[in-house]
Formats: sequence, structure tokens, C-alpha cells
Amino acid sequence: MTVKILFSVGEIEKSLNANTKIVLQIAEKLVQQGHKCIVAGVCSAFPGEEITDSGVVIKRLPAVIPVVKSSEKFENFVKNSADRNTARSRFVKKHPMASRFQFIRYTAFYREKIEQPRYLSQIKKVVEKYKPDGVVCVCKPINATETVVNGGLSVPLFIWQLDPWGLHRLDNPDGSMKIIDREINAFSKSEHVFTTPVLQRQYNDNDHYRGFTDKITAVEFPNIKEYIPSDSVPAVNFDGDYINLLFSGIVADQYRSPEYLLESMRPLFDAGEKIRIYFMGTNSSPVLTGFSALYPQNVIPVEKVDLDTAFATMEKADVLVNISNTVDNQVPSKIFDYFSMGKPVLNVQKIDNCPAQPYFDRYPLSFTLKENETADSDQIRQFLYNSKNNHLNFSQVEKIYSDATADSVASKIADNISVAILKGEN
Repeated sequence: MTVKILFSVGEIEKSLNANTKIVLQIAEKLVQQGHKCIVAGVCSAFPGEEITDSGVVIKRLPAVIPVVKSSEKFENFVKNSADRNTARSRFVKKHPMASRFQFIRYTAFYREKIEQPRYLSQIKKVVEKYKPDGVVCVCKPINATETVVNGGLSVPLFIWQLDPWGLHRLDNPDGSMKIIDREINAFSKSEHVFTTPVLQRQYNDNDHYRGFTDKITAVEFPNIKEYIPSDSVPAVNFDGDYINLLFSGIVADQYRSPEYLLESMRPLFDAGEKIRIYFMGTNSSPVLTGFSALYPQNVIPVEKVDLDTAFATMEKADVLVNISNTVDNQVPSKIFDYFSMGKPVLNVQKIDNCPAQPYFDRYPLSFTLKENETADSDQIRQFLYNSKNNHLNFSQVEKIYSDATADSVASKIADNISVAILKGEN
């Protein structure tokens, strides 16, 4: 059965977040499989409509005028800048009021309940124009999903829970029933819910969600994909005389602290081992700052780069580094990017019931450090030196994680939507 699907993603910014990238990737696969897809969300910079080369319709809905003007001003300010982060700092100093509008996430407006009716009216117009068979509401942001689910649309509604909501350990640490009730209300108004395997297990074990077991399907993060290197894409230059480790992402002492990792590496640094670990991305960690000052030849922070440069740098590193979360139901989606590279991965497990660990247990080129155990520097040294020039072919990775490819996830979503739509028609 061929279906026409509208994905409501809340926001589509110029610099796509991880969830929006996943949605666009799945939409492209669905189109390749013969379905039709529209992806809609608010865009504070240059709203409009486009059809991608793969045939996905992208609807960038306009934000409020001050946000649009500020975003356009920022984009024009940085368009000829080689380093957007430096340009961003200059923009903040030169245009403080515009920067205040530009850097407020659009979800702030949702939280204030200013823009929910506006977002719903725009989604309704998209539904009227394209007449989809179903609307998939992607979390996060939560508020955009609730806006559509509670909007009275006369079209089957689905939820794709890429991030926790009611069971979110950071946003709802006390297990507030008010938030859980909101999620249960959303589930009750949807035809089907797609979530992660770890969240599905927790829903099944939670009395509040037992009534929804039959309408919840687990899908993996569809990030297992082959990377084709290109000489035209810039990357961080590594010294081939060193073993070069790379962490890519956000370092934050609150929930992803690098302290245990760096303390475990300290004996190797002190012994003069030719080992360097690069932290590429958003680095808001005093711990990292302190270690890079102590070991400037070994611990190297790198500013956030664009996605292409990040992947090109991953491909050139000897070992990729993962620091898992301190919550038990969120798996860092980037571990699938790491696996796709086929590179050895040094993994830091921060909690005993780490949801990422089962994936590392399946990966033959991984070594896990557990924060509740004393690290063995000799084992770390052996793993790192054995990792130099060691890798898996993509076909091997694809076989191990076949359920985490875009084709697999797209097929599972389309099949469940088709069944739900046919069931509703009968």
C-alpha cells in the first residue's frame, strides 16, 4: 500500500538538529520505496517550500516576524565567514537585540503558549493542500506534538518518540504525573506510536502505559549508513605519529562529563605515550578545560564544525570515543554514526544499566570503561595500539545492525501506518 505521510517536526532550522536529520533521511527512503512525504516545521531563517532531489517536500513555516528578521540578519552577517562560531560572537556584540531573538529556540515560544495556535493553523493548511493519509508528530519538541494531536485534525495521527517525554529522566526527574498524563493523552489520540527499543521496554513495564502496548512499535535510530570519503571536504588534521582519538558532540559535566575518561588516560599521558584525544563540538566543561591546560599535547578541544566536516574527521581518526549518558533510557544516536565508520570505539559507561551497552556488546572493535570500576591503563594502552589502522568494512557493520538502517526503519514505519489506516477504514 502506498501512503502519503506528513511529518510535523516542530522546527526546521538551517542547522538541522539530530532528530530532524533522521526524519528527512527516513522521508527520502520512504519516497524511494514509492511513498510520498512532506516534512513541515517552523524555520526562523528564510521560510518557504522546496522539493529535494529525492522528491521530499519540505515546508519551512514562517516564525514570528522579529525572529525571522533577526535570523535573516544573522545569516547575512555570517555568510562569508569561515568560522561561524567566531562570527556568532561578533554578531552578539554588534546586534544584541537581534541576537536575543535569533538564539532563543523556537520551543521557548511554545512553552509560553504564544505560538501553538499559529503552528496548528499552518499545519492545517499543509494538510488541506497535500491531503496526507497520516500525520506523524515527531518528539521533540513536545509542545509541537501536543499542538497537532490536540488540534482536532480529521486525519490519522501517529507519534514518533525519538526522545523520551513522560519518562524523560532530565525533563521529568520526579516522574511527575502531570507530564505522564499529557503523554498518555497524546498516545490515546494517536493511531500508533513509534519509539526506541529501550523506551518500549520501559513503557511495557510501567502500569500507566500498559493500555497502549498494542499500539507501540520499537524502531532503531536509522543512522547505519555508508560514508564515502571526499577530498573536497575539510577535516581536522591529525598527526600520523600519534594515535588520534576523537569525541564528537556535546561535552557537559552535568550529564556527559569527560572526567573519568581523562583520569583513566592520565597514566598514559604522564608516561609520554603518543596519544591525543580531540573533543570536537560544544565544549561547556570546566573539567575538559582543566585537562587541556595540564596536557596541551594530549587533550585538544576543537570548536563545533558542520556535519560534513565532522564525518570527514571521524573517518580520519584512529579511535572514536563515546561518553554515554547518565540516564537509563536515552541512547546517543551518534554511536550508530561511529559504528558506520567501522572504526574502533572507546566507550565510557557511566551507569550500570546503560542503554547503549547492548549495542557496544555487539560491536567487535569496542572497548568499554566502566565508571564504577578502576581503569586498567595497560588494557587501554593495548586496545589503542591494536586499534591503529584497524577497521570493519561497512558490509560487516550493516550485517550487525541491519535493523538500524534507514531502509529497515522506513519500511517498519510505512507498514505500521498502512495497517493502521486500513484498520481505520474498515
